[in-house]
Amino acid sequence: MDSDATQSATLAFIYDREATRQTDRLDARISLCREYAARLGWRVAGQWVDRGDAAVAERRPFWIGMVAAMKHEGEGFNAVCLVASWERIAYDERERARMRRLVNDVDGTCVAIDGSSAPPSSRDATLRRLRAGGEQIGPGVTLVRHDVS
Repeated sequence: MDSDATQSATLAFIYDREATRQTDRLDARISLCREYAARLGWRVAGQWVDRGDAAVAERRPFWIGMVAAMKHEGEGFNAVCLVASWERIAYDERERARMRRLVNDVDGTCVAIDGSSAPPSSRDATLRRLRAGGEQIGPGVTLVRHDVS
């Protein structure tokens, strides 16, 4: 498969959460994820945002909806849950690992972007590292294997 086909075969599912009514930071994080996906040639499937109490609850309706969409729409693609930072999934590491496993169960991968750094310049290198799992793929960008708690 050539690099263009590999890039277009990646489908990004953007997730965030916001417990407050503040939308400026939320909008900035979503934009960051969209820009990152565009730079890598990933197609964005959509964005899912848990708000208010749902943003801090154990059961997150939009996270669950995103995972269901990944299962349904991600077939035949490299499905990626894209977040601005790991804390956008959960502050608690165990809870974050549990939620990442839900993505792993539908053959997806989670990728976090640190908003203070630029994405890697080489798309092909990033995609190779994305598949390697469990390692830093650029300054502020880390891929976490789901089978590791």
